[in-house]
Amino acid sequence: MNYDKGFFDSKEFRELLGRYEHSKTIGTSQYFGVEEFADLASYFMFIEKYEEAEEVLAKSKHLHPAASENSRIEIKLLLCKGEALKAWECFSQIGYAEDDETRILKAEILLALKSFREAREIAFEILQKAKPDQEIVYDALEVLLDCGFAQEALLICENILRAVPGKKSLLEVKAECLIEMQRIDDAVEIYNSLLDEDPYSTFYWEQLGHAYYMVKKYGKALECFEYESTINEDIEYAFMMQGYCYYFMQDYSSARKIFGKICRKYPQSAMPLFYIALSYYKEGMNGTAIETFNKVIEIAEEGTIEAMLARVDKAMLLEESNMQERAEDAISMAIMMHPDNMKQLVLDSTRLYELRDKENLTFDDMNILESKEWSQEEELFRLGAHLADNGHTACALRVLRYIREFARDTSEIDAYIAFSLWKSGHAELIGPAVENALKEKSWTLFRLFGIPYKNGITTESFIEAVKNRNNTEKG
Repeated sequence: MNYDKGFFDSKEFRELLGRYEHSKTIGTSQYFGVEEFADLASYFMFIEKYEEAEEVLAKSKHLHPAASENSRIEIKLLLCKGEALKAWECFSQIGYAEDDETRILKAEILLALKSFREAREIAFEILQKAKPDQEIVYDALEVLLDCGFAQEALLICENILRAVPGKKSLLEVKAECLIEMQRIDDAVEIYNSLLDEDPYSTFYWEQLGHAYYMVKKYGKALECFEYESTINEDIEYAFMMQGYCYYFMQDYSSARKIFGKICRKYPQSAMPLFYIALSYYKEGMNGTAIETFNKVIEIAEEGTIEAMLARVDKAMLLEESNMQERAEDAISMAIMMHPDNMKQLVLDSTRLYELRDKENLTFDDMNILESKEWSQEEELFRLGAHLADNGHTACALRVLRYIREFARDTSEIDAYIAFSLWKSGHAELIGPAVENALKEKSWTLFRLFGIPYKNGITTESFIEAVKNRNNTEKG
């Protein structure tokens, strides 16, 4: 099974892919060897066409029922689909010999199961025994990198490159290590040198484009993804990334055009439809944006971040349009059906939330998401604070009061409740929230109301200071 991404651009593989697609088109049962099926499955997994990979696996099992390679394909496919436990179960039933290729497969399963120490040990053992020019070195370094040891992987990679300078697979790993360490300029230099030798490599164009995207150089990223699509128009990842680039460069019409094509091909996919809704909002078409968010909610699986963020964004647009009751209903449903993982709520630099996945994260996003372990209380609080900071006080109060029921520290929540009540015209109700926030030493309360901090201030004095400040501003 060939996992060398450059192999997919080779004449040998393109001829194999052509034969396979031709046989499907004319409906014949052309013979393919099990290794050819493995290469085809690897390709479809690489471009994330998992149904196509499953079809290849079924055909391979039919023609080669006793081939052990089928199990490898199946395990790889299960890992791609996020079914690590099933992959481990499948692996455990096979009884493979302990060759290096099998041990790498085991390490990849352990990675997916978050058993990083065991996966790292396997990688190190292989690296200690392997010769510098063996391809298994590349696989072991990839495992090490995926375990989160980019610095170690880079040092080992550079040492091996001294023995085999210019080896492409090792340069690829080195570039990935540099990207992981956010040394983008160094990584770009490597990919440009690789493209000088192989200008038609979709893999290198994609990696270069993604590196630029992660540092928000969207114009350069777009050019790379366009080159990739020109070389192979079947790579849907490159097409989708062009849509993101256009969106973040504020060319919303071009973004909608691309995401619209993806939606027509994959009508049950929430991500492209979500960005169509955002594009309508960015161009001031709030009504159309609300309708589109409704469609996202219809197709998104309940209890997912896609459904939640669509409801949150919809609620903000409804409140902005003076449809407060509908807005509160939408936000209530969002928090009632929230997923276990809501880390995206801490990415609140834009008024409407922009849906993220592993492909369209930038380094700025990753630095926030990975800065700490975010609890559900913190995630929901960030939502409530974001709503209040952007003037959506009715929705903010729904969220903040919901969190307060189970929060361990209510001081900041009470500060935002008081602020939201004040901003929504209910000054007479802020007393209890102000009292609680002051009792719990909330500095945020003073910041929100623009009052200089004063230790030991009473609730009455604080509210009086807020009223005086408000009167001064009106005067």
